[in-house]
Amino acid sequence: MARAVGGDVVVKFLGEVVELRQELRATQGDVEGMAMGMVSMRSNMATMQSNMAVMQTNMAVMQSNMVAMQSNMAAMQTNMDSMMGNMETMMSTVESMIVGLRSVSGRMSRMEAHAGRMARLLTSMADSTQERFERVEKRLDDLEDKL
Repeated sequence: MARAVGGDVVVKFLGEVVELRQELRATQGDVEGMAMGMVSMRSNMATMQSNMAVMQTNMAVMQSNMVAMQSNMAAMQTNMDSMMGNMETMMSTVESMIVGLRSVSGRMSRMEAHAGRMARLLTSMADSTQERFERVEKRLDDLEDKL
């Protein structure tokens, strides 16, 4: 009986060995699957790290572009302010020119009036001189006749 009991124990023991071997093989398969997953995950992590480096570079470029854009906008604002100042100066100059033109127009009107009066005076002087000349001529004729 001891032998039968010992045989049962050996059979049970061999059954446990078989089950242990199956568990080991299944565990080995799981570990191999996990190892392949780890390799895939490592590859994905490397790709992600590369993508993050590219993204960091792109963000640095974008930040640089934004700084340049801010600088350009500040320069544009300065130019616009300068242009507005120039336009205000130009408008002030135009207004001054209008005042000057009005003054010149007034002077031209007064000069025209003066020229008209001068023409009338010259006509009067010419008439008066002509009359005197005629009187002098008549006296000379009278004197010649007497002589």
